[in-house]
Amino acid sequence: MATEPATLDPAGVLGDQESLDALDAEIARVRDREERLALRRLHRVGYFRFRWTNGEFAELFAKVFLAEPRRPSTLARLEARREAQYAGRRARDARRKAILGGFVVAQCRHKPDVHGELVPDIREWLLSHRSPEVGARNVEALSGFLADPEFKGLVAPPANTKKARRERTHRLILLGAWVLARREGLKRLRELVADELARFLEQGQRVERHKALLKDVLDQA
Repeated sequence: MATEPATLDPAGVLGDQESLDALDAEIARVRDREERLALRRLHRVGYFRFRWTNGEFAELFAKVFLAEPRRPSTLARLEARREAQYAGRRARDARRKAILGGFVVAQCRHKPDVHGELVPDIREWLLSHRSPEVGARNVEALSGFLADPEFKGLVAPPANTKKARRERTHRLILLGAWVLARREGLKRLRELVADELARFLEQGQRVERHKALLKDVLDQA
């Protein structure tokens, strides 16, 4: 299984969306071409001269086309590429948000006044979710941190269980999503990102990789 390099090319990270858009356009073009080609072939062999049920067609297709191994079509290969690329993009997006969430936790832990200033906006943003139920669940997930910057569910290393690690990561991602959504509109957050984010990243491991992941945020700071 391929692994990501120790450092990421910032242009590659920030170009993910453009790359996906281009791949989507190519998939749409190939799908349209293949559908038109399939219709011409069906016309040619007389398919439309008869009435077929879905079951009959599925049985015929299985007997003729699936009886022996066949090479994946161009369309299938493109769709597989897109799925793999999108999964990679989602993973990077989650890492970005988790890192930013950790940044918020660190700032609030060491500066209680910052916690007091940011919490009302965090709570309001969480509750602004288009689904009130989801918004309420997100507030509940962060309730410990909203009440106390020393909340053990974020400050302490996660317990050695998948559930605890998953919950901690979910909380960090929520906070990171808030940073991305509000970093330009909230003056105090904008100041923190400008003054402290680069220093925070330099204290951890994989500094260059994390700076590349957050290049757009650092550049706007």
